[in-house]
Amino acid sequence: MTGKPKPAFWIVVALVVIGLTSFSLYRAKAIKKSDTGVTINDVSNSSALGISFYTSSAKKTWIDEMIKEFHASNKNIKIKAFHGNSGDNLDDLKAGKIKPDIWSPGDESWLQLALSYYRDVKQKVLFEEYKPLVNIPLIIAMWEPMAKVLGYPKPISWKDIYNVASKEEGWTALGHSEWGKFRWGHAHPDANSGFLTIISEIYAALNKTEGITTDDLKKPEVISFLHDFESAVEHYGLSNTWIDDIMHIKGPSYLSATVQYENTIIETNAKHKNKPFKLVAIYPTEGNIWTRHPIAILDGEWMTPEKKEACKKFIDFLLSKDAQTKAMKMGLRPIIKDIVIESPFDEEHGVIDKVNSDKAFTVPDESVLKRIRDLWEDVKVPATVILVIDISGSMKGEPIDSAKQGAVQFIKAMKPRDELKVVVFNNIITTLSDMCSIQQCGEGVISRIQGIFADRGTALYDAMAKCYVELSKLKKDNPKRRYNLLILSDGKDTASSTRRDDFVDMLPRGEDYNVPKIYSIAYGSEADKDLLAEISNKTNGRLFISSPEEIVKTYKELSANF
Repeated sequence: MTGKPKPAFWIVVALVVIGLTSFSLYRAKAIKKSDTGVTINDVSNSSALGISFYTSSAKKTWIDEMIKEFHASNKNIKIKAFHGNSGDNLDDLKAGKIKPDIWSPGDESWLQLALSYYRDVKQKVLFEEYKPLVNIPLIIAMWEPMAKVLGYPKPISWKDIYNVASKEEGWTALGHSEWGKFRWGHAHPDANSGFLTIISEIYAALNKTEGITTDDLKKPEVISFLHDFESAVEHYGLSNTWIDDIMHIKGPSYLSATVQYENTIIETNAKHKNKPFKLVAIYPTEGNIWTRHPIAILDGEWMTPEKKEACKKFIDFLLSKDAQTKAMKMGLRPIIKDIVIESPFDEEHGVIDKVNSDKAFTVPDESVLKRIRDLWEDVKVPATVILVIDISGSMKGEPIDSAKQGAVQFIKAMKPRDELKVVVFNNIITTLSDMCSIQQCGEGVISRIQGIFADRGTALYDAMAKCYVELSKLKKDNPKRRYNLLILSDGKDTASSTRRDDFVDMLPRGEDYNVPKIYSIAYGSEADKDLLAEISNKTNGRLFISSPEEIVKTYKELSANF
């Protein structure tokens, strides 16, 4: 009689089964699906050389597509793209928060500033060279009916737009009182397009295309021109894409024109099917900036010879004729000159195919760039802000600690001429600091905020109603400032004597733009998002969704609106 298998036998069987199963899974993951040609999982990627690529958002669609194509033929290299704001990337690079292997900001100015910082502070050379990647002209986007009043499709100048933007009567001066005030928009100078807009306005005031000097920035005509143009700005923000979105949501009465990248006009006209009107690209007669989106391999301590070779291979791929042709089809003008410019560079998309680039504004050197930012800070319309912070019991612990940290960073980002009042509330409304300029009271306000703690109920409606009435009176007395109510709350009202509907009814209806704006932060999952969205929309402000982990970032983005 045969005996039972010994334990060792079963161990061997188990190992064989495990081995066969593992091999089957490996094969299933490694092979391609024959019907679609899509790799389920490429096992070679597990050992691929990782390359971090920080790039401006303007060319995101093209870059993402090119990375997919590059990976298909380069299994041993893994490109990870981080699309973002060129100014933020510069700040994070200087602070050591990011270590890009490749960096492609919107234009050469950011590379100049980074190069000078590394040279002067760290005594290191950040990169050996850079190459232009694509051409994206910075243009003025205007609703077609408004552009025609200024002469479109005939050439229009920066000064033509300045002449209507700087007048209090706005479009009425040109026989169109139904359009009201000329409302100008562009991104905050922390964003690439915003910074280049300020440079462009200065060039237009000087009537030259290169060679801005520090003495130029002191000229009264330059200061006056920049002040008047910036006084017409309805909205800033860290994203020109967001400005384009709100321009279409609110329509021509909210923004008459913005400064945009040419490819944004192409994309937005296609997306919105030229509604409510087509946006047309104005290439000003004095000139405009052509962003070449330079790309550089950074020689940081994290760079290795192997990574450098991989970076060069990827850059060569982006500069190939095939990749450049695909860029053109996505609305980006290729660097390679023998590629024929065709659709979407056409009238249907609001742009023209042949543009004279002879009058391109050149980017000044780094010493001038730093002073241009300072000049903008001096001439822009100062802000008056009431900061309202929920300190009810639900904010205990990490929420209130993070909220205080974010508020402190927000105050530090404000400028000396800005004014601030801080109000905290639970079931009682308390003025933490009276209205005062940041120059006089900034440090004291920060000290007071650091001492707050959370307790009791939530008188949300009472706090907002009281502060909005106060802000409206301040605006009536001195209209030459930007008035904003900033509210952070993590929950619903539990303690107000004011009814919700009564509070909402006292607000504008979203059609009057000359009112204090409410910017609200819905802090956490329990926040009354519907209410905060409604009151922000009624005042043409903005709702931010945030959390303790994201609140510092949220406050930074919010501060770019002022």
